[in-house]
Amino acid sequence: MDIFSLFVLWIHVIAAVVWVGGNLILAMVIVPHFRQSLPPVQRIKLLMQIGKRFEPVVWGCIGVLFFTGIVNIFFSVDITSASPISDAFMRTLLIKIGLFFVLIILTVLHSMIFAPRLAVAIEDLDPTLEELPPEVKPLRSQMSIVSSLMGVVSLLILLAAVALRMGI
Repeated sequence: MDIFSLFVLWIHVIAAVVWVGGNLILAMVIVPHFRQSLPPVQRIKLLMQIGKRFEPVVWGCIGVLFFTGIVNIFFSVDITSASPISDAFMRTLLIKIGLFFVLIILTVLHSMIFAPRLAVAIEDLDPTLEELPPEVKPLRSQMSIVSSLMGVVSLLILLAAVALRMGI
């Protein structure tokens, strides 16, 4: 592995760590803390502010992962070699790429569809309300489902990445 391919792989891993790690910190640390200490409307508004600040980082990471991923594929596949690419490598690579696009779709749904809907629904609500109105609960549930799916898919992508490096 030459220094350039090492650098590209390193940048790829850093982008994955920032994107996935940021999502996991939100899900495992920040959300549970806010759930215990803030009323629902205030919690949602604060989480949406955090999400808006994290959004450019997320899209930057997606761009970096896309382009470094393409470069990494070219470094991993020796097109000058007469030996065929293993079926296991291609299967795992295609799974990883498919999961990456699923994660992009989930991210678009989360940040461009469900978050704006929820923001409008809670905009005029009293931040001290102890319970969300019935019409807001389904929107919050949709956001939770999409967020959970994003976490699961992120971890599956990391599993596929490790499997690729191990040759599985």
